[in-house]
Amino acid sequence: MNILLIDLSSIAHPLYHLSASDPDQNATSIKTVERVRALASGQPHVGVCVEGGRSFRKDLDASYKSNRPESDAALQHQIALAIDVLRADGFPILQATGMEADDCVATACEKLMEHNAGADRAAFVESVTIVSADKDLLQLVGAPITIKSLKDGSIIDAAAVEAKFGVRPDQMLDFLALCGDASDNIKGAKGIGAVTAAKLLKQYGSLDAIFKAPITEFTSGLQDSLIGFRERADTVRALLRLRTDAPIDIEPILKERVPLDVAEFGAAEWTPDATSENRAVGSDEAASLVRGDEVSRGAGSERQDTGANDVFSGETEIRRDAPNGKNSQGLQARQKTEIKGSTFTLAADTDSAPIEWEMQLEPRNMQQMKALAADLFASRLFSAYGHPAGVLSTILAGRELGLPAMASLRAMDLIEGKPYFKADLIRALVLRSDKIEYFRCTERTDERATFIAKRQGDPEIKLTFTIDDARRAWSKGDDAWAKSGYGKNPADMLVARAGAKLARLVAPDIAHGLYVREEME
Repeated sequence: MNILLIDLSSIAHPLYHLSASDPDQNATSIKTVERVRALASGQPHVGVCVEGGRSFRKDLDASYKSNRPESDAALQHQIALAIDVLRADGFPILQATGMEADDCVATACEKLMEHNAGADRAAFVESVTIVSADKDLLQLVGAPITIKSLKDGSIIDAAAVEAKFGVRPDQMLDFLALCGDASDNIKGAKGIGAVTAAKLLKQYGSLDAIFKAPITEFTSGLQDSLIGFRERADTVRALLRLRTDAPIDIEPILKERVPLDVAEFGAAEWTPDATSENRAVGSDEAASLVRGDEVSRGAGSERQDTGANDVFSGETEIRRDAPNGKNSQGLQARQKTEIKGSTFTLAADTDSAPIEWEMQLEPRNMQQMKALAADLFASRLFSAYGHPAGVLSTILAGRELGLPAMASLRAMDLIEGKPYFKADLIRALVLRSDKIEYFRCTERTDERATFIAKRQGDPEIKLTFTIDDARRAWSKGDDAWAKSGYGKNPADMLVARAGAKLARLVAPDIAHGLYVREEME
């Protein structure tokens, strides 16, 4: 089981400032929810950690965070709106009065490790990933706990902490105490910065050991700094130390997320004629359906009675009627669906030709497409898009390439809320074009991948992408490389890169602007 803990403040605060000029007054909450959904895509075990009001740290030191407003009413309102939506999405909200989001994260990590002590293999927590921009949380890093950077998406483990700060995660508390934290208005030892703090901790191991060392071991400047800081050191560490006793419940995180409104599903009226009325069943009508009331539908709005003998439980009956004065080949499609023991009828009469079987479930106008996107988003299978419009845009992008609606969604990978095409799709689009004589892979190893292609009337083009090419473009470090696709499946990564690059080169009219997720690593 893999756990994701999201520090909501780290997401909402920067979005609030970036959304200052947005005409939508609720832009912060909307974007915050979209970001959380994107981060949680494919993750069934997620906890969202939030602030619990005035922090107990203000009682320890009145100057704590005095450099910023204790409570911006507009920001807090936006965060509250986001929390309401996320709670409805089924995300467990971890919050404790007087505690900060960091304390809830730390407590959750502590309880998850305690859970592992008595858990069987099926319930064992294999990893905990914290999503945050707060340096304080680096104190928690250590197998199996890592931090996902909100800046570049990189994963920070113990080795990464030491490489960046020069200290181990268990030394981060003393490191931050010596340096101070300007963002929270916490003053460290005067004149001691990150380099000096790391050097002292590397030599002595801890702040307590530094204070116990003979004062003569330090330069006169360091002596003054340490003597002046010693009286405040315990208070500073208390401000920076993460609490692990927040009264929160981690059980909901250990269960798969289920939206609160999972039982609600909007039915859409479906008519083959694009000029016919196409609309979603409203909430009042949906409620009447659940109650078992009769619903009027169909041409002329004649009443469609539903009875116990007409329950098809979702099946669709298509039959040709005898001549009725309109068209001897008139088609009547009637769908009857059972909802909690009650039924309703969706009927449509049309004089148009029968629809091909494979297209009967495909939307045929923008209104139907919007209804489909809304229902797919409501299913939570595609909630990472953040909004039904995101699902719609993906369907439209696929339609432009000649793909059915569901194939469009399957054809793309959503990474941090951004859609990328699958490498197989880009190659397939090129292969099906009558402009291309051939497009094939001729070499596939862990070191290189080669494709050749020929466009009608043009000479053959050959393109090779090597592991060295990928290395030169890599910027996230050796550890990130080892955990990436290149470290785990290099041949597949190289094939994806080489194929996509050659597709854009040989068929820009087909593959222009289409990039694969492997090119984003």
